[in-house]
Amino acid sequence: MSRIVVVLAAAAFVSCAYAQDMPVPKIFHGLQGQKGQYQVELLEGARAGKAKAPVMTVCTDNLMKNPPSAEKARTESGCKQRLLKDTADEAVMESVCKERTSTVTIKREGKTMLMDIQSTGPRGPDHTKIRYTHLGACREGQGAVSLDANSEQCKKMREQAAQMDPAKQCARQQQNREACEKMVRDAAAQIAAMCN
Repeated sequence: MSRIVVVLAAAAFVSCAYAQDMPVPKIFHGLQGQKGQYQVELLEGARAGKAKAPVMTVCTDNLMKNPPSAEKARTESGCKQRLLKDTADEAVMESVCKERTSTVTIKREGKTMLMDIQSTGPRGPDHTKIRYTHLGACREGQGAVSLDANSEQCKKMREQAAQMDPAKQCARQQQNREACEKMVRDAAAQIAAMCN
């Protein structure tokens, strides 16, 4: 699951740029894939190579649907984004936050985008490289992140979802039992959507 977090964080960083005052980088102009689904490959980083990464697909349409609460959280985070380089084939964006500074370099390679993320903070430097390959429009009902239904990760996630019994998990809830059960059902549904 940590690979998913890395991919979502990288994609969210780019989509955040759209919601801020920063202009949309030229690298995305005219790209058929500004929205749609992308196959994601983790090429380098702390987690790359340790175990075979699952085949992952990100639907950017869903990432760009920013609820007002997400926008408010971003505004209150105190992070400042700016575009350092902006050409048709390369964009360099910087995000400076209280605890971490990140530089994201995106290069276009035909139908693929290569994203290189360098960051520094209290835990030390971090480097991640991800390749996004545009696959076309998102499928109806597709979640923000999808995994290969036959992957080991999906098998484990389906086993977990099968053990998620809202009545059992919320049995001790005196108040908000209905909300608890809904939350458990929603979590199981999200797992199912990731592995379809």
